[in-house]
Amino acid sequence: MSQQPKISFCTTCMGRLEHLKQTLPQNMKDAQDYPNAQFVVLNYGTNGQTHEIEGWIRDNFQKDIESGRLKYVAYPQAKHFHHAHAKNMAHRMADGDILCNVDADQFIGKGFAQLLIEEFDEAQ
Repeated sequence: MSQQPKISFCTTCMGRLEHLKQTLPQNMKDAQDYPNAQFVVLNYGTNGQTHEIEGWIRDNFQKDIESGRLKYVAYPQAKHFHHAHAKNMAHRMADGDILCNVDADQFIGKGFAQLLIEEFDEAQ
């Protein structure tokens, strides 16, 4: 491939600010060696943390939001967490050629983006 495909790492959560504070910065750091990595965070529903999460993301990732490396959206209308609906919403927000779900408490690890590309290349 002449240009590496874009990978969108999609995280859906209902609250979970404490998990996001740990994993999102580390995951973004671990994917720095892959320039076509994008992160999508969908805060699905409300549990009282919607404004806290939004404020934390905007305070810490404004440059990433402006560059398109991070997309954040809140969907406070949901009363209960529906996995399929939340993931479909996050996938629709993503720009990637490859979509990868990452739970709010999961770390992707350094080199994971390149590993995904290698796996996809082998499968073709």
